[in-house]
Amino acid sequence: MNSLQRSCFAAARVLVALVFLANGFGIIPQDFPAKELAEHGVPAALVPLLMLAARTIEIVGGFGLILGIYPQIAAIAVIAFLVPATFVAHDFWQSVGTPAYVPQLLQFLKNTAMTGGLLLIATTPNQPRLFGRPSRPKDREST
Repeated sequence: MNSLQRSCFAAARVLVALVFLANGFGIIPQDFPAKELAEHGVPAALVPLLMLAARTIEIVGGFGLILGIYPQIAAIAVIAFLVPATFVAHDFWQSVGTPAYVPQLLQFLKNTAMTGGLLLIATTPNQPRLFGRPSRPKDREST
């Protein structure tokens, strides 16, 4: 990766992570997702625990992505949260013919696109850190 590619890759990780940090810190209200969990049959006593687990994954994974600290592991952790959450919360196929269909489909597709970005992060080796010393290329000898 050249310097421009490394900078763009780091910036892309920041942009992908922002939505997860906003969710995790409650900037985006979480009342509706909690209600959806209960409506999909999750026991009421488990909803707060699942919401706390989701927020923890979003915050830790988001900072890992932004800072470049184990970004591949952070991306996999966020994917592990995002995929089931997408199928539970945005089941657009259940709302065909209703006013909720298009918004649910758009949210499903947005999450699918985010998953694609996370897959790219998860499968790219030797990623740049946002802060700190860049890693040394392996093929150079010290002089």
